[in-house]
Amino acid sequence: MRDYTEITERLINLELPIECIGNVHAKENLNWPIHQIHLASSRDTPQSVLITGGVHGDEPAGVEAALQFLERDNTEFLKQFSFTIIPCVNPYGYVHNTRETHDDIDINRSFETDSVAEAAIVKKVLGQTQFSFAIDFHEDYDATGFYLYEGRRDEKYIGPELATAAKAIGPVDPEDPGEDAPNLVEGVYKVATEWGTQGLAPYLLHFHSKHVIISETPTVWQLEQRVALHLTILDTALDIISDPKIN
Repeated sequence: MRDYTEITERLINLELPIECIGNVHAKENLNWPIHQIHLASSRDTPQSVLITGGVHGDEPAGVEAALQFLERDNTEFLKQFSFTIIPCVNPYGYVHNTRETHDDIDINRSFETDSVAEAAIVKKVLGQTQFSFAIDFHEDYDATGFYLYEGRRDEKYIGPELATAAKAIGPVDPEDPGEDAPNLVEGVYKVATEWGTQGLAPYLLHFHSKHVIISETPTVWQLEQRVALHLTILDTALDIISDPKIN
């Protein structure tokens, strides 16, 4: 079992306002808070970005990537962007190293209903908020390399550039992930309309963001390599999006 209090302690050490957007009840009659942190931009009208991790509790690299993003110096990015970060959507799964919630439900198949507490908490806190860009960090136990999904309403995809940058961290997974999603280039797939809105990223694309990325790292890599992959994809996307010629 992992210690969820370590996440809370790291967030407290940042000396940033931390919002508890909801508590998740566990089988052991414990409660774990789902945290949200806002980083305000120095710009009057910034582009807004949503970062999420830990939707699947057995994918700790996404949680760690979100925490390391918060712990580093983001001064330059804050000149262009504001950030909303939910480091761990699934505290129970994170603590128990399981994909699902304490009710054995996959949160990433649950956003079309309000019956799953974690998904309902995220949906409620998002309200009517609109983001310029959203990224959801994931891992794949069967993969040997990275891949990513991209959804963009205007179809001005940047996935190929993200994959090129990510290759400096590790190779692309040679296998098609088996989802019903068109391949843009090697290792880059479209967020498919056939998914509906049951997953977090397609839900965000439909209701809250014009542009979403799902970053997938292979669990066989060391944790720091997986984290570096997530942050490289995020940073490259932010660099591209900040170019007024792109947006």
